[in-house]
Amino acid sequence: MGVDMLSIGEIAHSTGVSRRMLRHWEGEGLLTPATTDPVTGYRRYQDSQLGRVRAIAELRALGFGLAEIGQLLDPHLEQSTLEVLLTHQVDALQRQITEASTRLVHVQHRLDIIQSKSMEIIMNLSITALPSLNIWGLSTTVLDETEIGHAVKQLHRDLPHTDEEIVLLYDGTDDDQITVSAGITTRPESEAVSRIVVPEASEGVTVTFDGPPESIGDAWVLIDAELEKRHLTSFGIYRQVNSVTGHVTLQAPVRERH
Repeated sequence: MGVDMLSIGEIAHSTGVSRRMLRHWEGEGLLTPATTDPVTGYRRYQDSQLGRVRAIAELRALGFGLAEIGQLLDPHLEQSTLEVLLTHQVDALQRQITEASTRLVHVQHRLDIIQSKSMEIIMNLSITALPSLNIWGLSTTVLDETEIGHAVKQLHRDLPHTDEEIVLLYDGTDDDQITVSAGITTRPESEAVSRIVVPEASEGVTVTFDGPPESIGDAWVLIDAELEKRHLTSFGIYRQVNSVTGHVTLQAPVRERH
């Protein structure tokens, strides 16, 4: 009676390992078909090889690399080698746990902030006309929202020292770049600054925070979510006023959502 042979598709179906992965393991020398048709290239496996495929999959799930798996499945594996491999994996998993725990703390902190700021925004959000702005300051351009924080820090360093409130502007009306500006209402004795004018808006959103939000980006996400409930959306030039008392006011024109 002949030995039952399985196709690569049957091996994949029985183990949940994709055909692509089975071929990759074969290329790495971890899995060798019992026979390969020289004409068609079809692979055939012995039923007993299902156990090896499952063992490789389980070791991969535990984080072992293919080279390490090859050693672990070597029938001549010595105890000393096994202990070294397992020790290295324990160390790697402990590092992953530490890193994941750190990320979890940051994610939970951000979630807590978002939930607390959401209520603050609901309580303090108002829809009113926004006056025109006439400030003296500096501007720079960035290509992506992720670069705004660095740009703001640079503008703060370059802006002449002042005890006045600082106005930050974010103009993303150009699809290719975002213009970030920082300025004050009184013209300083510096030739580096230039006049920046922002037109008034007949309807805009205003939210004032007791202190600087941990993330201005998150704050705007929450503001836009609240505006959406009112069938409104923000657009145009976004304003941020940092007062000398520590309060931070975010403003932007709004219009009806279509």
